[in-house]
Amino acid sequence: MPVLDPWYVTGLCDGEAAFTYNRSGGTFCIAFGFKQRADNKELVEDLRAFFNYIGGIYLTKGAAPTKNSGTTSPSVYFRVSRGSELVEIINHFDKYPLQSKKKLEAYKIWREMAMHKRENFRRPDYDKMRALAERLSASNSKSRAFKVHSR
Repeated sequence: MPVLDPWYVTGLCDGEAAFTYNRSGGTFCIAFGFKQRADNKELVEDLRAFFNYIGGIYLTKGAAPTKNSGTTSPSVYFRVSRGSELVEIINHFDKYPLQSKKKLEAYKIWREMAMHKRENFRRPDYDKMRALAERLSASNSKSRAFKVHSR
């Protein structure tokens, strides 16, 4: 497998990665994700290798169109959600910062969530996490809205 250039990884993630979370009750799961069509599996594997094989790679099946969505292609997804592994992601983007304003804004909020959860693993401040989650969701929705309107 080729060794990816760190700035290439940043640029790739600037366009394609997700800094996200999900919430179940009072628990927040912080995650980094990178998804591609299944025919780009090698790129996803190279990205995981770049990050020292943390996280996991998951395959998704394609789906026929439904009333509410079009056809989806099979895809491959690299996801990191373990707190100790997210530090590897953070270290990279702190050293090789994202360039797009919206993605950088989302990353900074996500980073604060990840670090707060890591530093307060047993007892994170739920109100702080909820406020950061709301900011991250707003930042991500602005980013998506921009993409929709820029077509």
